[in-house]
This record gives sequence, structure tokens and C-alpha cells, in this order.
Amino acid sequence: MARGMWGKIEWIREQPEHIRMRYVAGCLLVSMTFILGIWLLSLKENFQHTFRDVPAGLEKGKELLPDGTMPSLSNLLEQAKPLEGGGRDAKTGQQYFEEQFGAGSQKTNEESAQEQSAP
Repeated sequence: MARGMWGKIEWIREQPEHIRMRYVAGCLLVSMTFILGIWLLSLKENFQHTFRDVPAGLEKGKELLPDGTMPSLSNLLEQAKPLEGGGRDAKTGQQYFEEQFGAGSQKTNEESAQEQSAP
């Protein structure tokens, strides 16, 4: 078989170029048909797998969605308690934010002053 195949290849090499191109086109067509067939079979299997799993996934996803008992953000903000800082005075969120923002601005000003004074 192998000797016959090598003989066939040698015979094709001896043919004119337009005949060799016909063999190339034929081999290309056969191999691409084979590859396309495998791809279509795998695509069909992927679609079948998706159609089976999507309804089950939707049911699982519904469990993750919040139901009507979840409070809204505005309700949570209305019920907010002041922040307590480890034995310090109680602060509201706005006071804490302003304190932290001011401390960050102060550090930035100090760092820029140090950079300017450094040679």
C-alpha cells in the first residue's frame, strides 16, 4: 500500500502543473470536508448541551436574585448608626468622611512641601 502511494505521488509529480493543481484542489476539498464535518458535529453537541443546561441554570440563577424582603439603599441610609472609633466619640458618616478627607488633604500638602524643600 505504502509503495503504491509513493508511486502515485511520483506519478502526480511528473504531470503538468494544471493536473497537479487539480489533485491539490481535490485533496484540499476532501480534507476541508472532513474538518468541517467534525466541526459541525461538535457544534451540534455544544448546542444540545446548552439547550439542556440553560433551563437548569435559569432556575439556579433565580435563587440568587433578591426577593422582596431586601431593604433598599435609602432605607439602609435612614437606619444608619453613627460610626464608633474604638472608645472615641461617636461620629456620623459625614463627620468621619470630612475628617478622613481633611487628613488626606493635609498629608498631600505636607508631602508637596517636603518635595519642594528637598534639593
